Order: sequence, then C-alpha cells, then structure tokens
Amino acid sequence: MIKILFFIETLEGGGAEKVLRDLVNHMDQTKFDITVQTVWPCDSSKLLVPGVRYKTTFREKNKINQQRYRVEAELRILYQLHIKDDYDIECAYLEMGPTKVMAASTNKKAKKLAWVHCDLTKAVGYPIAYARKTASWYAKYDQVVCVSQRVKESFDQVFQNQFDSVVSHNVIDDAAIREKAGAPLGDGMQKRRFTVLSVGRLSTPKKYIRLLEAHRRLLGEGLAHDLWILGEGPEREKLEQYVAVHKLQNSVWMPGFIENPYPFMREADLLTCSSIYEGYSTFATEGVILGKPIVTTEVSGMRELLGNSEFGMIVDNNDEAFYQGLKKMLCDDSLRKNFAAKAERRGHQFTAEELTNENERFFEELLIS
Repeated sequence: MIKILFFIETLEGGGAEKVLRDLVNHMDQTKFDITVQTVWPCDSSKLLVPGVRYKTTFREKNKINQQRYRVEAELRILYQLHIKDDYDIECAYLEMGPTKVMAASTNKKAKKLAWVHCDLTKAVGYPIAYARKTASWYAKYDQVVCVSQRVKESFDQVFQNQFDSVVSHNVIDDAAIREKAGAPLGDGMQKRRFTVLSVGRLSTPKKYIRLLEAHRRLLGEGLAHDLWILGEGPEREKLEQYVAVHKLQNSVWMPGFIENPYPFMREADLLTCSSIYEGYSTFATEGVILGKPIVTTEVSGMRELLGNSEFGMIVDNNDEAFYQGLKKMLCDDSLRKNFAAKAERRGHQFTAEELTNENERFFEELLIS
C-alpha cells in the first residue's frame, strides 16, 4: 500500500482543485492510502469519495489564520506544525503556497512532487525574478509534474532545465460530465437562438474582454447570437461595464458561478476559449468529451487536446485572429458539425479510468526509481 499525501489550499472551485478531486476519487484504494490536506476547511463529504482521508490545516479562514499561514510558511515551520504523518509520496498540488510549504518537509524517506498547472512564461509577471524566488523550493522536490507539454517547456525555460520535470495529464471524470449534462438548465432558462459559451473564472488570464469585443463586432455585422459566460471573479465589474457601455445586455448573460455548467455546455452551439494562457484547459477537455465544436486561442495543452486544429479550431493568440476564428465558426454550419463529430470521437479517448491509470503508474514507478 502506497501512502500518499496531496496538499493544496482548498478543494472548492474549478481548475487544479477540480482535477485533484477527480484524480483521488478514481484512484485504486487497494493500492493507495490517500490523504488530501487543505489549508482552508471545506465540506469534504461532498467532494471526496469514502475512503479518501481529509485533513485541514486551519479550522477557519479568517484574518488571523491567513496571517498565520503566511508567517508559518515563510518561517518554514508549517509542515512541522500541521502535517504529521509518515507518507511514501508527498505532493504539492499547486504552485506558490503549497509548493513553498511542502518544500520544508521533514519526511526524509518520502518522494516529493510539485505540480505546475500553468505556463509560467505568461502566468508570472517577471519569470527571472520568479525563478530566483522559488528555485530553492523546487530544489527540494524529486520531480516537477507538469499538466501539459507546453507547461513543461515553459517551466524548463524559466528554470533553465535545472530540475527534473515530467508531464502527467489531468484526470477528468468523463462519465459524470455526460451524466450531469443531461440535467435541465433550471430557473426557467431557455436558449433562444445561436449561443456561444465560455466557462471560467472572470480574471485577466481568461481575457473575456477579447470575447466581448468579438461578440460586439459580430453583432454589428448582423450575425445574431447570444453569449453566455459562466463564472465569477475579480473582473466582473470591468466586464459588466463593457456590456453596459456597448449596450449588450440583451445578448450577454453572465450569471456567475454555476455548480453544474454541463447542461449549458450541452445547449450551446459553440464553445470558446479566449485566454491569454492556460495550463491544460479543463473546460476545453470537458467540451471535447461532450462532443462540442470549440474555437480557442493557442494556449498550453490545446495542441495535445485538439491536435493541429483537427478536433477543434486553434487560432493565434491575438484579438483579430480570435475574432476571425469565431466568425468563421458562426458562419459555417458544416464546419461546426465536422468539428463536433471529430470532438466526440476524440472525447472517448479521455476516460477517467485511463487517465487515472496513467497517474497511478507514474506514482508506482516513482517509488521504484
């Protein structure tokens, strides 16, 4: 039995938190004794299957504990104070805080892994300064695990190939996605016409201003459609202001975070990713699993997911290329149908079972090496 710890700030939300939940919930508990420890408490009974142990570092998220977290991490004592067990493998499942904390592990026998979920050449403002700040942390790990080939390449570039990095793809619960997609939209919501949809945090990396601008231009050219953006985040006010200034209230719907976005993905005619950077897009992977046509900017992981625009349209990462790609997909029904058919075939390759097996083999081989 391999005793393994995953450490992350929270299990709630999307992104790294969601793929970690999918990973541990599908791992073979006859082979792995799994513990998930978060910095901040959550209702683990709703997020983790029976048999996966859960621990929280602090019982409440408040100003005092937030200060304690920063101080204890900086003094490199948080591990000694709050992580007390004898693990075979210890995983820091997110950059920055968790990576810094687990770098101070006093468990000398454990193999140590640090996960990287984003393209560091774009995600951090000053990569050279970031490398100086964090190199001592990564030096404490046996391997750095990157969620896509592009993420690995960016990590190697930032740290000038100092550390042993590998690629391990995220686990996605394909069966649950298809099941949840069958639910009704709810709240009397109905699709009224051709609909473009994006799901993600309302934050700078997602560049939803780019999407809104393309939407506005297309409406101006007489291409009637609605735009749904599901998610919450710090850029809401900025995006709402854009919608108001350009009088897009009748075509743009931003309801905030929706726990089950899959019925909306099912109903949408086209999915889109306007991001400046990604790690390995969960939203795009889910879209492929649901057999939806996708148009996306060139960001990390998309080539691995969609090939060279074989299973979805990948455009250059600039505003004009994104607008032109979106327009082409809106105007060409046969193109969308072709991408949808190919996405559906591609989606059957992303099973939770196969992706979990890939991760489990990686953990087992790590202990042999």
